[in-house]
Amino acid sequence: MTEWVSIREAAILAGRAPQNIYAWINKGKLTSRRNAQGQLEVNGIDVLRVESTVKPGRPRGTVTRRGMVVDKTRERRESS
Repeated sequence: MTEWVSIREAAILAGRAPQNIYAWINKGKLTSRRNAQGQLEVNGIDVLRVESTVKPGRPRGTVTRRGMVVDKTRERRESS
C-alpha cells in the first residue's frame, strides 16, 4: 500500500523546502496526485528515494544574489 503525503509533509520528511518537492515533481522524479480536497500529494517512500539521490546545496554555476552585488561593486571600483 502506498502512503501519500502532502507537499508540506514531504518537505519535512526530506528535510528540504517545499520548492524542492515541486521541482522534483516538475522534473518527473516524483509522481503526484490530487486528494479528495484537491490538495497535491506525493508518495512518501518515493520522496525518501529521490532525496537520497540528490546532492544537497545549490547546483554548481548558480549565481547568488549576493554574488551579483559583489560583482557590481567590483565593477564600480575598477571603472573609477
